[in-house]
Amino acid sequence: MPPATEAEREPSYLAVSNVIKRFGASTVLDSLSLAVGRAEFVSLLGPSGCGKTTLLRLIAGLLTPDQGAIEVGGRDLTRVAAHRRNIGVVFQNYALFPHLTVAENIAYGLKAKGVPRADQAKKVTEALGLVRMEAFADRAVTALSGGQQQRIAVARAIVVEPSLLLLDEPFSALDRKLRETMQIELRHILRNLGITSIFVTHDQDEALVMSDRIAVMNEGRIEHLGTPSEVYARPKSLYTMEFVGQSSRIAGVVKGGQDGLVEIDTPFGLIRAPGNFLVGSKVVVGVRPEAIAAGEGPASDYNMVRGTVAEVIYFGSRTLLHFRTSRETDRLHVELNRLPDQVEPGTEMTVRWRIEDSRLFPAPAEAPQ
Repeated sequence: MPPATEAEREPSYLAVSNVIKRFGASTVLDSLSLAVGRAEFVSLLGPSGCGKTTLLRLIAGLLTPDQGAIEVGGRDLTRVAAHRRNIGVVFQNYALFPHLTVAENIAYGLKAKGVPRADQAKKVTEALGLVRMEAFADRAVTALSGGQQQRIAVARAIVVEPSLLLLDEPFSALDRKLRETMQIELRHILRNLGITSIFVTHDQDEALVMSDRIAVMNEGRIEHLGTPSEVYARPKSLYTMEFVGQSSRIAGVVKGGQDGLVEIDTPFGLIRAPGNFLVGSKVVVGVRPEAIAAGEGPASDYNMVRGTVAEVIYFGSRTLLHFRTSRETDRLHVELNRLPDQVEPGTEMTVRWRIEDSRLFPAPAEAPQ
């Protein structure tokens, strides 16, 4: 089945509506809503404790919301038992049965659904083919590597043709190279099958690579739901900008503005950014490090600041410069493909970025003393 186009997707194939989940006095999900289209791959991205795994377990039926509703394909599943939802789950530890062979593990869900034995064998073979593990059907799962076990867990989940597939950090136990390979393979499989998928991760690169859209979560709420390019290039909040990718962050006070641009007084001097804030407002300017270049540019189009290099970090194809700042909360990071000659810690240099590449956010409330 070819992947669904944007126009073909049902905008609310999965509809999570105003869901609240509490554990004791702690509210883990706070009136959260999420709409996912048919055949769409959406990642729930956030740090530990933000509520992403709780949301996944609610959708799976392993938990029940205190308030709100969950629908899949127009069917209300809020109070439906997990085994009656036809939802596939790939757990972080794969949850394979060690006493069963690879084929028996994959067939387990088919047996539970009462699929005839002859059809089971055919479906198991097809599922093994999808994950390129045909030669391992009779192996014990305990004899497989981590990457192979991950493939079998995926095959077991998709063989029952689930209406929805949930994946809870399935690559966390794999080494980096294998994890990157599996990301591409899994994304390709799910696109071809047209399975609607919800993927939980705390790895921003993983979410950017795999997702049609990313839901950035913070303290039980979705801060930003958008495509990878929207979340990275046009973040709606300071939290999103700082959690997804690296960013320079410079706090200041608005001194004036006109025609959709404001001037901000910062420790680096005046900086201009698109936005509309009242004079005197405390704000934070965010800039992606790769948007900043060495040297000067036309003053009408660029912000230019001069600073002292604190660290030079070499990544092979790129170099990251950290500049000294007068406040712990400020940071100026510059990513260069080619490092200018004789740049080392202590070097004074001018850097520039286009005014339009500045992102402006209200300054976070200061913690009480």
